[in-house]
Amino acid sequence: MTYHVIVDQHAIDDIERNARWWAEHHSAEQAVRWYESAFVKIYSLDAMPERHGLSYENGDFPYEIRDLLFGLGSRPRYRAVFTIKGNEVHVLTVRRAEEAPLTPGDLPLPPTDSQ
Repeated sequence: MTYHVIVDQHAIDDIERNARWWAEHHSAEQAVRWYESAFVKIYSLDAMPERHGLSYENGDFPYEIRDLLFGLGSRPRYRAVFTIKGNEVHVLTVRRAEEAPLTPGDLPLPPTDSQ
């Protein structure tokens, strides 16, 4: 089954914020490389998104959330938090792995069956 990947605006804002951080703390070239690799990894969720583990905060949410871990180096330093709804994968946020745990108020609500 192929899934339709939807990157919510909140996640796009996160990606742009993290790319700006890369530009300020590393280089513009690395920022572009990180930005592009983030979207490549995220859109890879179109195939078997269930292969990624549940987020450690999953039990705090009324819906399932999973983590796609990625980064430029050998150690993934970022996670794209997503949920699966039917044949859609909704990427809700992109955060540094070291950031504080998520709470339900940190994420946009996933779509309902009527959306």
